[in-house]
Amino acid sequence: MNFTNELLDSVKRRYGLTSDYQLCKKLGVSSSRIGNYRSERSVLDWDMAFKLADMLQVDDQYVVYGLLEDKYKNPRLVNALRQGEAV
Repeated sequence: MNFTNELLDSVKRRYGLTSDYQLCKKLGVSSSRIGNYRSERSVLDWDMAFKLADMLQVDDQYVVYGLLEDKYKNPRLVNALRQGEAV
């Protein structure tokens, strides 16, 4: 499971939502957008990522570093950015 799906599922659990339809209503997006996130046809934009962070009351950096591999397929880039996490 990718980090995007983990975030979406965490929001569902936190708010007692039982379906992706309820999730899309809570987030104010279309069901096709949630479907695209789920199937990895598209990735979360940063505005949506930070909205989820706020809803889950988690640190922005947790979301940024968690989404690196979802957003960027270049392993060298992901590794370089992750090394910046430790600095």
